[in-house]
Amino acid sequence: MAQVLDHPLYTNRLRLEPVTPALAEAARAGQAAFADVIGADAPAEWCQSSLPLVARSISHAWGPRPAPTRAVAIHRHEGTIVGDVRFDPSLRAANEYEIGYSVARSRRRQGYATEACTAVIDWLFEDVGAETILAGCDAKNVASVRTLRRLGFWLDSNPGQTFWWVLTPDLRPALRA
Repeated sequence: MAQVLDHPLYTNRLRLEPVTPALAEAARAGQAAFADVIGADAPAEWCQSSLPLVARSISHAWGPRPAPTRAVAIHRHEGTIVGDVRFDPSLRAANEYEIGYSVARSRRRQGYATEACTAVIDWLFEDVGAETILAGCDAKNVASVRTLRRLGFWLDSNPGQTFWWVLTPDLRPALRA
């Protein structure tokens, strides 16, 4: 059974705030309501692409598959959302998770995806007991390929336009700051 992140995760620059039912409801209400509930500036560039996904993070209408779990990455000193990380149990195997991430366009190429994903990966391996983490990305998305390599993922397969990556505890690099 999937374990839900029920507390914030912290990195040097980020607070990863888990999406709760109240936060998902605020996302459905719009940018201003969401910013008010999460207590951070929610830039329009991030909200346009990610707010609908946050709003669906708690939905149980996905059938037998559990709804994804998501954490919103907030810059700790600026109080501004820089991106989010999604992770959910895989349908393939127990103790296997799939991870995904997005970063606001103006915040890319600053290490936020690596920093946020490292915190979630640490939590999945150390607290949840994950044995494998998967990630998929478009074959043409060079930035995501670099991020996944930096995180220690290994290319597992590339059917069509999607590269599939795998990470296990023994493949993890020493990324500690």
